[in-house]
Amino acid sequence: MPLEFLADRNIGRRVVTALREVGELVHTLADVFGEQPSQQVEDDSWIAYAGSHGWAALTKDKRIRHVTSERDAVAEHHVSLFALSNGNLGFSEMAGAFLVAMPQIHRICSENHAGGIWVVHRDGRVELLWRP
Repeated sequence: MPLEFLADRNIGRRVVTALREVGELVHTLADVFGEQPSQQVEDDSWIAYAGSHGWAALTKDKRIRHVTSERDAVAEHHVSLFALSNGNLGFSEMAGAFLVAMPQIHRICSENHAGGIWVVHRDGRVELLWRP
């Protein structure tokens, strides 16, 4: 079964499009919840949704590891969440970081079934931040 992702709204459509163009299966919150309702979905809810479908999660909010309800959702639903190390990157830098990191992300997801939070650096390095 191929790896699928749920992208936080802060990733942006252009990054999602870049990932889809190379064959990644990426869902947006708007795809899942609808355009208007997706603006109101709490982080712990979309993370739980990703986990209930066996999807990994993409965000640019690495502070998510400090929020108990969001960390609890990662742990409870065994989500592998990948956050950009720098939330101020432009579209091409965000897309580039995720694209270079994809082989590592796929490996991590295939080897890790307990979930956790990893940071994706601009150069494509992937570093574990938190594991349940």
